[in-house]
Amino acid sequence: MAGPFFRFRPAALPLQGALLALLLAPSIGAAPATAAELSAAVTAATAELRQGWSADPTTAALPFPSVRLLPRDASVQGTCNPKAPARVPAPTAAYCASSGEVLLDRDLLADAYGQAKPPQGRALVTYWIATALAERLLPAPTDGAGSDVLPILQATCRGGVLLGASPAHQAFPDATPLLIAARSAYGERYAAAVGSASQRGYALLTGLGATGTSSCDAAEMAALVKGAVPDRALLATIEQLPPPERAYGSLLGAINSQCRPLLPKRPCPRKH
Repeated sequence: MAGPFFRFRPAALPLQGALLALLLAPSIGAAPATAAELSAAVTAATAELRQGWSADPTTAALPFPSVRLLPRDASVQGTCNPKAPARVPAPTAAYCASSGEVLLDRDLLADAYGQAKPPQGRALVTYWIATALAERLLPAPTDGAGSDVLPILQATCRGGVLLGASPAHQAFPDATPLLIAARSAYGERYAAAVGSASQRGYALLTGLGATGTSSCDAAEMAALVKGAVPDRALLATIEQLPPPERAYGSLLGAINSQCRPLLPKRPCPRKH
């Protein structure tokens, strides 16, 4: 399952290497999004991702799950499976197999959306819905399955494929806002359970066709966890990026591998 936006803001890390040309902008606190603003963002992102769902040969024949923004104070897990042990971190968005819906935690999403700059707020909403939709395509979790690392990385990667097939990527000048959303999805204190920021960033770029990894399969994501990827320099570049809450700017120089779309006969998002 996807997890909550991480709101702790550590000190910026030093930039290293000529490829790291990100512009650093200070974070500005903001009030949580209004109900109307958040609902509009969810509606717009859902419509765009529906188009991507229809364009992807692996999902075109499947019904598109409904996307539901929960009422205030209602949690994703409490709504979908209230008898299950509490998940830590609590999911911000997830596919609920019992109802066939994507559920969004209004409080967590509104807080994250309100604190983000306008382009980043839209990317956050789009990212969460895309990864939750991608959970629909993964094998159902089994009791006692343990770590969520592989399913989360697979959902992040598969969400990137969905984003690449939808008009959503055209709303952003490059992959930077989506990359920030992926990296900031969890605090690093949860890395052992849900993957590190750099692993999620690499998984998302893989789905967008911007890495040397060829698929979102569990074996490929297991290799990512071990750092055994074809383009380790790109993974290292992502690891050296500033904290997600402070980084914004062009990342095109850091994506230094040939674009490889994972959808057949479709161009990569970076070539639109």
